Amino acid sequence: MDRFEAMRAFVQVVESGSFTKAAQQLGLHKASVSQQLLQLEDKLGTRLLTRTTRKVTPTPEGLLFHERARAILQQLDDAETTLRQGSRALQGHLRVDVPVAVGRLLFAQEIRGFLDSHPGISVELSCTDRLVDLVAAGVDCALRGGELPDSGLVARPVGALRFVLCAAPRHLERHGQPQTPEALAGHPQVGFVAGSTGLLRPLRLQRDGQALELELPARFVTTDSAAALAAALDGLGVVQLAEFVAAPYLDSGALVRLLPGWRCPSLAMHWLTPTARRRPARVQAFIDWAHALLLRRLGPHLD
Repeated sequence: MDRFEAMRAFVQVVESGSFTKAAQQLGLHKASVSQQLLQLEDKLGTRLLTRTTRKVTPTPEGLLFHERARAILQQLDDAETTLRQGSRALQGHLRVDVPVAVGRLLFAQEIRGFLDSHPGISVELSCTDRLVDLVAAGVDCALRGGELPDSGLVARPVGALRFVLCAAPRHLERHGQPQTPEALAGHPQVGFVAGSTGLLRPLRLQRDGQALELELPARFVTTDSAAALAAALDGLGVVQLAEFVAAPYLDSGALVRLLPGWRCPSLAMHWLTPTARRRPARVQAFIDWAHALLLRRLGPHLD
């Protein structure tokens, strides 16, 4: 038994939910896949899959092994890709999707460095705060925040992005500066619709184990973080912004931080790539570069 090929067959069965589909995707006979799984279970001394006439589901041990096996196979594939590429220059087109603020404030300003280092690569950068079906849209990698969908995508964590509650002086002149969360009751907000849920993102505050959720009226709601920033700067209401977005405006006085004794919940960020047997070296090179960029530029604003 080739242990790696058996692990690959197991991962494919779990992610496709079918021996037949897994065999088709691997270019093998269904009987070969079934035999590999039986040998793997015998080698490990535990049952990895529950089989019925209608479906195949992993056991609790199978779920744990799937997570580890997929990570091992990804590392193996990355190593093989690197060796195959050798010293050859990376080439090809990349399609990348990132949140609006990150795209405008970080990647548009820094992408020249990556392109200069890899003259054979071209990059198409989409900036959106909505969820994107990476496979359907042909996206090579995407940066996303919040809970990850149960989609089989490969995720690489970046860190948790800090947020801040703030408002423009013009708004505070009209409504007063709140000293407690309860005092925000009379304030309108600039509402932001989260791409992960399609719902208005609630205003949440935390302090010393206490958590509050504020329901403030929103006369202006947007799915675009840049539009939310512009509206807040114009005094339309209080707003919850990523700390790295708000920082220069807080420093200049164009925005004022509200309730500094309270914190907004942070948002976990991940690089996502489609599940693939072999990730192209140009995609891996971009993710490594982009990951280092995020840690360098966003480090002070990450938990």
